[in-house]
Amino acid sequence: MSFSNVLLVSGSANFSTRDVWEGYRIALLGQGIRVIPYPTFSFLKLLSVDAVCNDILGTALYTANNIDCVVFVDGLYFRGERARVPQSLRRVGIPTVLIATDDPYETIPNLESLYTYRFTNEVNCATEGAIYLPTATLPQPQIQRSDSPDFDVSFLGTVFPDRLPLLLEIAKFCESEGLRFLIAGKLIDGTKHFDELQCTEVRQRTITDVEKWEIYSQSRVTINLFRQSESPADSPSPRVFEVTAFGHAALLTGPPRREVAREFGDSLFYFEDAASAKQAIRQALQDTASRLEKVDRAQQVTVQRHLYDHRAAALVDHVRRGERENATVAGSAEQIAWIIGCGRTGSTWLAEMIGDLPGVRRWHEPYFGRFFRHISEQPQDAKRRGSFFFHRHQQIWIDGMRDLFFRMVRERYPQFGRHALVVKEVNTPELYPWLHAVFPSTRLILLLRDPFDVLDSYLDMQKPGAWNEQFAESADPTAEANVRRTCEHIRSNMLVAQKTFDAFPLQQRLSLRYEELLEDSADCLRACVELVSVDVTPDQLQTVVDAHRFGRHPTTGQLEFRRRGKAGGWRESENFTASVTSIAQEILGAVRARLGYAE
Repeated sequence: MSFSNVLLVSGSANFSTRDVWEGYRIALLGQGIRVIPYPTFSFLKLLSVDAVCNDILGTALYTANNIDCVVFVDGLYFRGERARVPQSLRRVGIPTVLIATDDPYETIPNLESLYTYRFTNEVNCATEGAIYLPTATLPQPQIQRSDSPDFDVSFLGTVFPDRLPLLLEIAKFCESEGLRFLIAGKLIDGTKHFDELQCTEVRQRTITDVEKWEIYSQSRVTINLFRQSESPADSPSPRVFEVTAFGHAALLTGPPRREVAREFGDSLFYFEDAASAKQAIRQALQDTASRLEKVDRAQQVTVQRHLYDHRAAALVDHVRRGERENATVAGSAEQIAWIIGCGRTGSTWLAEMIGDLPGVRRWHEPYFGRFFRHISEQPQDAKRRGSFFFHRHQQIWIDGMRDLFFRMVRERYPQFGRHALVVKEVNTPELYPWLHAVFPSTRLILLLRDPFDVLDSYLDMQKPGAWNEQFAESADPTAEANVRRTCEHIRSNMLVAQKTFDAFPLQQRLSLRYEELLEDSADCLRACVELVSVDVTPDQLQTVVDAHRFGRHPTTGQLEFRRRGKAGGWRESENFTASVTSIAQEILGAVRARLGYAE
């Protein structure tokens, strides 16, 4: 049975996520899983970084361990060069699991290529490829509740600079009200801000588990203060669960998070700012019976649904189900759609929208087509006996290219087959004539746009200070030589794309226009995913369309990657001087007419 012998790898931090790692270790054992724990934070004290990475790989691959899955808790340490650890495991066929504990505060690049299964503790970071699995708590020790706790209010945790102002306001409030306030943990800026306050006690040190339970049991109210983040966060932190499960101090939590309120309702006290925090503290302390009734209800919520036993069961079920499905599902070219055409046609916008729909992933410009450049530029090599591309051996290299592509797909998208894939490949037209030969059953999306609008966008991109410095070739992109070269590039790409589309089987192709995307994005997206046999609902389509509306992008306009978000912009563009218009009509007029854009 898959997921029976697990290597459980922690992050490097000797706090916060260590509790998550320990929670899963104990809970997985309770699920009957054989767990080999790997506390990275401990081994880094004894071994070099390379030795730790090699030791993890060796432990996972040692046949006597019989490891059938490696679970990484937090995963932040295994970024950059250290990403070779999960990547190497995946390449030898061992499923890798990520339990991301720092969403949305920290990001990990190339997640999908590193981890077979991903879980996130933040509901706003959940996607089809990352299952929402919030943090939790272990069952807490049973200690008799004190009738007269030592502290009215407590805060246990790290006092980051952004947390300091609120805690200082509460400390001053406690001073004026004669309330006993305890701050325990690491204070980044030291204790100086609280030294003059008689009612506030500060313990500047690492708090052990025993001392933690002592603090909670000797507090009437304890504060959970969520970290600030650029991206919105709505899920509970481990402290919410451990305090409520312990069942002694009432929890005052804020700023507000929807998932916390949805799970706990009015069994917690909430605050938005210092004023509401003071009001909630006063309310909690004034009515002991009501406060303790809230504590009891919150404890029941956590014990019934938010222990690590619950999380481990969900984790095991998802991975085992996924492994069963992977054993029977194999991705094919029928689940791949290539977006072809020309640059500056809105292909990025289209690919982003398709890739955000359930059941689809996107691959942005892999440049796979560059493998076909030589034979495209030197077609006579197909007749030269010594050539790698000699026509008698063509099927060999075509089969090899197909195998290479799919090996890379499975490396980057381990769940391919359970989802479709859209590949945006508008900058390697040398690939187009070979697409059907290499992938006979693949799908094709031809994206068209008025060639004059495409030219306008290219000229804007080539100006000094534009977003793509690589193509800012001259101080005057509208010089005759540059305009001709750009027009010929657009004409060549559009013609070879159209020719490829015309030769493709009818049921495997779809033609879209940028202008249609502007007018009815949802209908265009529906047609795209139907091409790869993915079903989506109207609500799912509309959600994606709304998320990608032009006006939602913070940076738009001239010289920017996203410029106008409209059709026919060339008519009012300063780029289209009389000279540019004349050259454009000379070179692009015929293809423009063929595509239906003539005046």
